[in-house]
Amino acid sequence: MGEYPHLGQVDSDGGRLFSTIYSRLTPVYISVENQMTPLSSLFETVIFWVILLGVFVTDGIFVRRHEGFKEKGKRKKELFSPLVLLAWLAAAILIGYVGIGALPDWLFYPGEILFVVGYAFQIYSITLLGRYYSTLVEVQPNHKVIESGPYRFIRHPNYLGQMVGAVGLGMALQSWVSLLVLLVIGGGFFAYRIRNEEAFLVAEIGGYADYMKRTKRLVPFIF
Repeated sequence: MGEYPHLGQVDSDGGRLFSTIYSRLTPVYISVENQMTPLSSLFETVIFWVILLGVFVTDGIFVRRHEGFKEKGKRKKELFSPLVLLAWLAAAILIGYVGIGALPDWLFYPGEILFVVGYAFQIYSITLLGRYYSTLVEVQPNHKVIESGPYRFIRHPNYLGQMVGAVGLGMALQSWVSLLVLLVIGGGFFAYRIRNEEAFLVAEIGGYADYMKRTKRLVPFIF
C-alpha cells in the first residue's frame, strides 16, 4: 500500500457505498417478502401449501371414489352449487395474503393441526356413508339411514369436519378477517344445505324423521 496509497481510499469508499446500498435494499426486500406471504417464514409458507394441497387432493380422491361407482339417485335442486366453497376458500386465502386483520404468528401450527383434524374427520364420515354419500342432495335406491360412528350422535359430521377445518385454515392464515369470511360464508352455506337436505331426506327416506329425534345436527347433545 506504500506505493499505491489511493487504493485504501477506494476500498473505504467502496465499502461505504456497498453498506449504503445494502441498507436501502434490505427494507425493500423485507417489504416485498411480507407482501408475498402472510406467514412469518418461507418454511411456514411451504408447510402451509403442502398441507393445503395434500388435504384437498386426499379429500378429492375419497369423494371421487364414493361418487364414481354408484347409481344415479333422486336429487333435489339447490340454489347454490358446492363449487361455491372453492370461491369461499380462495377469497379467504387471498385476504390472508393481503395481510388484512393480522393475528399472532403462534396460531399457525395449532391452525394447521385443526385443519388436518377437521378434514380427516370429514373423510372418515364419508367412508361411513359409503355408496350413500353424495356432494349433492340426493338419495339412492333402497337408501338406508347410517347410524354408525359419529352418525349415532349427529346427522352431519361431514359438515362439522369441514367447519372445523375452516377454523383451522383461518388460524393458519393468521388473519381474523379470513377466519370471519370462512365462518360466515361457510356457516351460511352449510345452514342452507342442512335445512334443504333434511327436508328432502324426511320426505324420501322412511325412518329419517325418527332418526332426527334421536340426534343433533352438528354438536352431540347440544345442537
